[in-house]
Amino acid sequence: MANSIAKLLDSFFDNKMEDFETAFPAAIESVNDDGTVNVRPSVRNCLRNMQMEPNMKDGKLMVIKNVPVLWAGTKTVHIEYELDQGDTVLCISSSRDIRNWKKEKWDEAAYDPVSFSGNDLLNLLAIPFRRVQESAATVISIDREGNVTVKASEVTLDAENVKITGKLDVDGDISSAGNIASDGEIEASGKVKGSDFATPTLSFLGHTHLTAGTGSPTPPSVYTPPSP
Repeated sequence: MANSIAKLLDSFFDNKMEDFETAFPAAIESVNDDGTVNVRPSVRNCLRNMQMEPNMKDGKLMVIKNVPVLWAGTKTVHIEYELDQGDTVLCISSSRDIRNWKKEKWDEAAYDPVSFSGNDLLNLLAIPFRRVQESAATVISIDREGNVTVKASEVTLDAENVKITGKLDVDGDISSAGNIASDGEIEASGKVKGSDFATPTLSFLGHTHLTAGTGSPTPPSVYTPPSP
Protein backbone atom coordinates (compact mmCIF):
# COMPACT_ATOMS: atom_id res chain seq x y z
CA MET A 1 0.00 0.00 0.00
CA ALA A 2 2.79 2.40 0.94
CA ASN A 3 4.64 1.64 -2.28
CA SER A 4 1.51 2.36 -4.33
CA ILE A 5 1.03 5.72 -2.61
CA ALA A 6 4.70 6.58 -3.15
CA LYS A 7 4.43 5.73 -6.85
CA LEU A 8 1.31 7.87 -7.18
CA LEU A 9 3.05 10.78 -5.49
CA ASP A 10 6.14 10.37 -7.68
CA SER A 11 3.96 10.31 -10.78
CA PHE A 12 2.06 13.39 -9.61
CA PHE A 13 5.19 15.39 -8.91
CA ASP A 14 6.83 14.25 -12.16
CA ASN A 15 3.82 15.48 -14.13
CA LYS A 16 3.70 18.71 -12.15
CA MET A 17 7.40 19.47 -12.33
CA GLU A 18 7.50 18.86 -16.09
CA ASP A 19 5.54 22.09 -16.62
CA PHE A 20 6.89 23.95 -13.58
CA GLU A 21 9.23 26.83 -14.43
CA THR A 22 11.13 29.35 -12.34
CA ALA A 23 13.99 30.64 -14.51
CA PHE A 24 16.18 29.42 -17.37
CA PRO A 25 18.63 30.95 -19.88
CA ALA A 26 17.56 31.29 -23.49
CA ALA A 27 18.75 32.71 -26.81
CA ILE A 28 16.72 35.22 -28.80
CA GLU A 29 15.42 33.73 -32.03
CA SER A 30 13.83 36.95 -33.27
CA VAL A 31 12.63 40.36 -32.07
CA ASN A 32 9.00 41.30 -32.73
CA ASP A 33 7.69 44.71 -33.75
CA ASP A 34 6.00 45.20 -30.37
CA GLY A 35 9.29 44.73 -28.52
CA THR A 36 8.64 41.18 -27.36
CA VAL A 37 11.07 38.41 -28.27
CA ASN A 38 10.84 34.83 -29.45
CA VAL A 39 13.35 32.67 -27.59
CA ARG A 40 14.78 29.15 -27.56
CA PRO A 41 15.76 27.68 -24.18
CA SER A 42 19.49 27.10 -23.78
CA VAL A 43 18.98 24.14 -21.41
CA ARG A 44 16.74 21.15 -22.08
CA ASN A 45 13.81 20.53 -19.79
CA CYS A 46 13.84 17.30 -17.80
CA LEU A 47 10.55 15.51 -18.52
CA ARG A 48 8.82 12.73 -16.63
CA ASN A 49 10.80 9.52 -16.13
CA MET A 50 14.02 11.60 -16.52
CA GLN A 51 13.55 11.92 -20.27
CA MET A 52 15.13 14.94 -21.97
CA GLU A 53 13.12 17.50 -23.92
CA PRO A 54 13.33 16.48 -27.61
CA ASN A 55 14.32 18.68 -30.54
CA MET A 56 11.78 20.03 -32.99
CA LYS A 57 11.87 19.28 -36.73
CA ASP A 58 14.55 21.93 -37.26
CA GLY A 59 16.86 20.09 -34.85
CA LYS A 60 16.51 22.73 -32.12
CA LEU A 61 14.41 23.18 -29.00
CA MET A 62 10.92 24.65 -29.18
CA VAL A 63 10.58 28.41 -29.74
CA ILE A 64 8.68 30.29 -27.05
CA LYS A 65 6.96 33.28 -28.63
CA ASN A 66 6.06 36.82 -27.55
CA VAL A 67 8.01 37.06 -24.30
CA PRO A 68 8.07 40.64 -22.91
CA VAL A 69 11.49 42.12 -22.11
CA LEU A 70 12.28 43.76 -18.77
CA TRP A 71 14.44 46.89 -19.13
CA ALA A 72 16.22 48.80 -16.40
CA GLY A 73 14.33 52.03 -15.82
CA THR A 74 11.76 54.12 -13.96
CA LYS A 75 9.00 56.57 -14.94
CA THR A 76 11.61 59.30 -15.49
CA VAL A 77 14.55 57.46 -17.06
CA HIS A 78 15.31 54.17 -18.75
CA ILE A 79 18.13 52.57 -20.68
CA GLU A 80 17.58 51.46 -24.27
CA TYR A 81 19.70 49.18 -26.41
CA GLU A 82 19.01 46.96 -29.38
CA LEU A 83 18.39 43.24 -29.12
CA ASP A 84 19.31 40.85 -31.90
CA GLN A 85 19.15 37.18 -32.77
CA GLY A 86 21.51 35.16 -30.61
CA ASP A 87 21.48 37.55 -27.65
CA THR A 88 21.15 35.81 -24.29
CA VAL A 89 18.26 36.44 -21.92
CA LEU A 90 17.21 35.03 -18.58
CA CYS A 91 13.58 33.93 -18.75
CA ILE A 92 11.84 34.18 -15.39
CA SER A 93 8.37 32.80 -14.75
CA SER A 94 5.95 34.60 -12.46
CA SER A 95 4.27 32.61 -9.69
CA ARG A 96 1.05 34.48 -10.56
CA ASP A 97 -0.80 34.60 -13.86
CA ILE A 98 0.40 37.87 -15.47
CA ARG A 99 -1.06 37.42 -18.95
CA ASN A 100 -3.49 40.35 -18.52
CA TRP A 101 -0.82 42.49 -16.86
CA LYS A 102 1.63 41.91 -19.73
CA LYS A 103 -0.83 43.39 -22.22
CA GLU A 104 -1.35 46.64 -20.31
CA LYS A 105 0.76 49.66 -19.32
CA TRP A 106 2.49 48.08 -16.31
CA ASP A 107 1.13 50.80 -14.05
CA GLU A 108 -0.11 50.75 -10.45
CA ALA A 109 -3.43 49.05 -11.26
CA ALA A 110 -4.03 45.49 -10.04
CA TYR A 111 -5.06 43.13 -12.83
CA ASP A 112 -7.09 39.97 -12.43
CA PRO A 113 -5.39 36.69 -13.35
CA VAL A 114 -6.73 34.61 -16.22
CA SER A 115 -6.36 31.45 -14.14
CA PHE A 116 -4.73 30.11 -11.00
CA SER A 117 -1.71 29.02 -13.02
CA GLY A 118 1.80 30.37 -12.65
CA ASN A 119 5.41 29.26 -12.96
CA ASP A 120 4.83 28.09 -16.51
CA LEU A 121 5.75 29.10 -20.06
CA LEU A 122 2.70 31.38 -20.31
CA ASN A 123 4.00 33.76 -17.66
CA LEU A 124 7.55 34.44 -18.81
CA LEU A 125 9.53 37.68 -18.78
CA ALA A 126 12.97 38.07 -20.40
CA ILE A 127 15.95 39.92 -18.89
CA PRO A 128 18.89 40.55 -21.28
CA PHE A 129 22.31 39.74 -19.82
CA ARG A 130 25.87 39.07 -20.92
CA ARG A 131 28.92 37.48 -19.40
CA VAL A 132 31.71 39.96 -18.67
CA GLN A 133 34.22 37.90 -20.64
CA GLU A 134 32.25 38.36 -23.87
CA SER A 135 33.13 41.36 -26.02
CA ALA A 136 30.58 43.93 -27.16
CA ALA A 137 30.50 46.85 -29.62
CA THR A 138 29.77 49.33 -26.83
CA VAL A 139 31.05 48.98 -23.27
CA ILE A 140 30.26 51.20 -20.26
CA SER A 141 32.43 50.34 -17.26
CA ILE A 142 32.64 51.78 -13.74
CA ASP A 143 35.65 50.98 -11.57
CA ARG A 144 35.85 50.86 -7.78
CA GLU A 145 36.83 54.53 -7.58
CA GLY A 146 33.72 55.54 -9.50
CA ASN A 147 35.51 56.39 -12.75
CA VAL A 148 33.32 55.84 -15.80
CA THR A 149 34.71 54.67 -19.15
CA VAL A 150 32.61 54.56 -22.32
CA LYS A 151 33.95 52.66 -25.33
CA ALA A 152 31.85 53.25 -28.45
CA SER A 153 32.21 54.09 -32.12
CA GLU A 154 30.03 57.19 -31.65
CA VAL A 155 28.35 58.97 -28.73
CA THR A 156 25.43 61.34 -29.35
CA LEU A 157 24.05 63.74 -26.71
CA ASP A 158 20.58 65.14 -27.44
CA ALA A 159 19.84 67.64 -24.67
CA GLU A 160 18.79 71.27 -24.25
CA ASN A 161 21.89 71.90 -22.16
CA VAL A 162 25.03 69.93 -21.32
CA LYS A 163 26.92 71.14 -18.24
CA ILE A 164 30.42 69.96 -17.41
CA THR A 165 31.99 70.85 -14.07
CA GLY A 166 35.72 70.29 -13.96
CA LYS A 167 38.63 70.08 -16.35
CA LEU A 168 37.89 68.90 -19.88
CA ASP A 169 40.63 67.19 -21.89
CA VAL A 170 39.98 66.44 -25.56
CA ASP A 171 42.38 64.37 -27.66
CA GLY A 172 41.11 65.14 -31.15
CA ASP A 173 39.33 67.80 -33.20
CA ILE A 174 36.43 69.93 -31.97
CA SER A 175 33.84 71.33 -34.37
CA SER A 176 30.88 73.58 -33.64
CA ALA A 177 27.94 74.80 -35.71
CA GLY A 178 27.21 77.58 -33.20
CA ASN A 179 28.97 80.24 -31.17
CA ILE A 180 31.62 79.54 -28.55
CA ALA A 181 31.81 81.83 -25.51
CA SER A 182 34.53 81.94 -22.87
CA ASP A 183 34.87 83.99 -19.69
CA GLY A 184 38.57 83.21 -19.46
CA GLU A 185 41.62 83.43 -21.68
CA ILE A 186 42.07 81.27 -24.76
CA GLU A 187 45.56 80.01 -25.55
CA ALA A 188 46.75 78.26 -28.69
CA SER A 189 50.16 76.75 -29.42
CA GLY A 190 49.34 76.49 -33.14
CA LYS A 191 47.87 78.81 -35.73
CA VAL A 192 44.47 80.43 -35.27
CA LYS A 193 42.58 80.51 -38.57
CA GLY A 194 39.30 82.11 -39.56
CA SER A 195 37.52 84.35 -42.05
CA ASP A 196 37.42 87.19 -39.50
CA PHE A 197 38.38 87.88 -35.91
CA ALA A 198 36.50 90.64 -34.12
CA THR A 199 36.69 92.35 -30.73
CA PRO A 200 34.38 95.06 -29.37
CA THR A 201 36.70 97.70 -30.92
CA LEU A 202 38.43 95.90 -33.78
CA SER A 203 37.56 93.68 -36.73
CA PHE A 204 40.41 92.07 -38.63
CA LEU A 205 38.29 91.71 -41.77
CA GLY A 206 37.29 95.40 -41.96
CA HIS A 207 40.34 96.86 -40.23
CA THR A 208 41.93 99.98 -41.85
CA HIS A 209 44.75 102.27 -40.76
CA LEU A 210 44.28 106.02 -40.35
CA THR A 211 46.78 106.64 -43.16
CA ALA A 212 47.26 104.25 -46.02
CA GLY A 213 50.85 103.58 -46.99
CA THR A 214 52.34 102.30 -50.22
CA GLY A 215 55.35 100.20 -51.00
CA SER A 216 57.01 97.43 -49.05
CA PRO A 217 57.31 97.62 -45.29
CA THR A 218 60.74 98.44 -43.92
CA PRO A 219 62.32 96.60 -41.02
CA PRO A 220 62.60 98.37 -37.68
CA SER A 221 65.65 100.55 -37.06
CA VAL A 222 68.50 99.29 -34.94
CA TYR A 223 68.23 100.64 -31.45
CA THR A 224 70.96 103.12 -30.52
CA PRO A 225 71.23 104.00 -26.86
CA PRO A 226 71.43 107.74 -26.06
CA SER A 227 74.78 109.31 -25.38
CA PRO A 228 75.68 109.84 -21.74
